[in-house]
Amino acid sequence: SARVTAMADALLRRTSYAAFIQDDWKITTKLTLNIGVRYENPRPWHDKYRGIMNVQLTNPGVGPNGILPNAPPPILTRPGSGDFYQGLNFHFADGQLTQAGDQYMGRSLVNADNNNFAPRIGLAYSPPDRWTFRAGFGMFYVQDEGNAVFDMARNLAGRDLYIASIENRSGSLTAPWALEQASASCTGWSGPCLSKPQVLANIQGMRTPYVDQWLFNIQRQLSENIVLEVGYQGNEGHKLERFRLYNQPVVKSGPTDTRSVTQRTPWPQYGRIQEVDGGDNSNYHALSEKLTQRFSNGLTYLIAFTWSKAIDDGSALRTNSGDTLWPVNSYNLPAERGLSQFDLGRRFVASYVYELPFGAGKPWVNQGIGSKLVGGWQLGGIVTFADGTPVNVTQLGDTAGLNTLGNQPDATGISPVPANRTAQKFWNIAAIDVTNPNLSYQPGNMGRNTLLSPGTASGDMSLARTIKIHESHSLNVRFEAFNAFNHPNWVTPSADARNPATFGVVTSARAMRQLQFAIKYIF
Repeated sequence: SARVTAMADALLRRTSYAAFIQDDWKITTKLTLNIGVRYENPRPWHDKYRGIMNVQLTNPGVGPNGILPNAPPPILTRPGSGDFYQGLNFHFADGQLTQAGDQYMGRSLVNADNNNFAPRIGLAYSPPDRWTFRAGFGMFYVQDEGNAVFDMARNLAGRDLYIASIENRSGSLTAPWALEQASASCTGWSGPCLSKPQVLANIQGMRTPYVDQWLFNIQRQLSENIVLEVGYQGNEGHKLERFRLYNQPVVKSGPTDTRSVTQRTPWPQYGRIQEVDGGDNSNYHALSEKLTQRFSNGLTYLIAFTWSKAIDDGSALRTNSGDTLWPVNSYNLPAERGLSQFDLGRRFVASYVYELPFGAGKPWVNQGIGSKLVGGWQLGGIVTFADGTPVNVTQLGDTAGLNTLGNQPDATGISPVPANRTAQKFWNIAAIDVTNPNLSYQPGNMGRNTLLSPGTASGDMSLARTIKIHESHSLNVRFEAFNAFNHPNWVTPSADARNPATFGVVTSARAMRQLQFAIKYIF
């Protein structure tokens, strides 16, 4: 768990600038060009009262052949004038270098990115009357909202990781840092002394993340009221933010490597350095079809299907629905590439509204008392079929001694999809090896997000009628059924292969049929 000597307190602020120019050019009566460019320059966040701390790193401390000898150590850096420890109620242990002043990393402790130009272009072409072709490309910058920056303020709260035995509590509420003060030295300081804390940092030269997006779409009018669209769209993300570790121990050379975690760490006097790094990349490709009928003869509908794939090196800055917080081995980031947490291979959705053919002005029962009773009803619904989303196999703990949250298992080469899939065997545990002795000294070879959760099949329906009472007064009656066919949509089973009895066993389902009745008086 984490503990602090004080509450983090930061007054973050920044100024953003943006400008754009755009022109729409109708080249011919059938061809239109849209072109433009946008420039963004958000200045880096800074704190009003120098309440943040970053790490100045000149090198990773590790090269292709292992630890770099005599690599310059990290320097804990605070902006502004005055002593590094001004206003703080703790010190870092001797051996962890500190410095204060804007001359080192600037007042924001990260550099500004002045290169955020975003071109846009679009084409629309309509050769015959019933055909339309559209294409476009755009670059879009993704600005953070300050959460990752606030991590640098948490450093000045005296944040420290603390592991205590459940059976033998060694901590004391009256003197929680007593053990550290006994084993660490803070020369000239008698208060809390932090030895090898996990520091939360931001890469100083990190660039602004951006996404390139493009599309090509063909639209065909099949009749007066029906339109068919078929299209391809894609995007690529670059310089996306994710956590990675510096000062992580290097991987052991083999089963006979007896070096300790400390001996395999570039700077043993420091703890883990968690950096917000901009090294992630992503891509998304999708084929989509859509059939639409505008309201005609009492019916309107929209039917859509998307077939897509999303791949990235990390789907979020922090954990996202089971994704990993850190790479298993931060010196081998390509090993983290896999399906995005939000990848959804196939998705079909159909929605409709149909006015029942009864009542005044309709083909049947259009006169008398019967028309007033059965007229004015609308039937609506949404039908959805979708594949499941990726699931990461539960990590094993730090079996390889890499000072991280967990190691991946090994893949055996057997498909994780069983031949006869059931609720009791949704995944095949034979695809995963958690007992390989090699996992004690090296990362497992199973990739991120190699399992897929159960898909979704549901149909929602509604029956509604608006009854006119008097001029501006009406009564709306609705009956709705969610998951009307009561289809069981399974919840994602356990992905922990260390427990064969529960691995891949579905134990529950999402909400079953729900019925709802409502009356609304409108005046």
